[in-house]
Amino acid sequence: MAFYLKVKEAMDEIDLLVFVPIENPDKTGCPESEFPQLRRQVNDLLEEWLDAFDVDTITVSGTLPEREKQVIEAILRFD
Repeated sequence: MAFYLKVKEAMDEIDLLVFVPIENPDKTGCPESEFPQLRRQVNDLLEEWLDAFDVDTITVSGTLPEREKQVIEAILRFD
């Protein structure tokens, strides 16, 4: 619970959170040396916690240009 409170405190300082979840199929990939199971666990935890924080959040997906477009459009909406 202490970890959650630290994260909540940090989240209070964020204006817009851009979440880039692991997609299926995984567009980024994760070599075995980079702990793919831990990456998946962090992804799942973030997805679970996003609604718990009072932060404007967007979830982006697709190619890098598509993600960039989604972020720019979100910034323009939130301004």
